[in-house]
Amino acid sequence: MGFHDLVQRVRERELALEQRHAQASASWQGLRGRWREGWTPTRIVLGGLLGGFVIGWARPVRRVTGLPASRWVQIATSLWSMTASFRAKEAATHAEAAAGEAGAVAETAAETAEVAATATGVADTAAAPAAPAAEAVAPVAPARPLPSDARRRVDTGWDTEPRPAEAATELSER
Repeated sequence: MGFHDLVQRVRERELALEQRHAQASASWQGLRGRWREGWTPTRIVLGGLLGGFVIGWARPVRRVTGLPASRWVQIATSLWSMTASFRAKEAATHAEAAAGEAGAVAETAAETAEVAATATGVADTAAAPAAPAAEAVAPVAPARPLPSDARRRVDTGWDTEPRPAEAATELSER
C-alpha cells in the first residue's frame, strides 16, 4: 500500500470520526434537553418525598454517629489527601500541556525568525547594530543575573514511584 493511499485512509477515518463526534454531541444535547424537561415540579416533590422516606428508613445518621473521633479524623484526612492528589494531577497535566504549547511556539518563532532572516538576507549578527539605536531612546535597565540551568535539568530521582516504605520514610523525614 502506497503512502498516498495511507494518507487517504487517514483522511477518511478523520472525517468519519468528526461525523461521529457531531452525532454524539447532538445526541448528548438532546438527552440533556429531555432530562431537564422531565423534571416537572410534581416529579421533584415526589422524588424528595421518596428520598426522605428511604433516608428515614435506613437511618444512616445513627450508624455514623457511633464512630469514634479518631475514625472521623482518619476519614477527613483520607478525603483531604485524595482531593489534594487530584488537584496535583490536574496541575501537572496543565503544566505539561503548557510546556508542550510553549515548545511549539518557540519552534514556530525560531522557524519564522530563520525564514525572515533568510528572506531579507540578513544574518543574526547583522541584526545586532539595530540595538544601540533602541538603547539611545529607552533608558537602560539594570542587568539581572540569569537563572541557573539547574531548574531546567530533569530530576531522575522521580522517574519511578517509590516503594511504600521509602515514601513513608521520606515523608516522615520532612
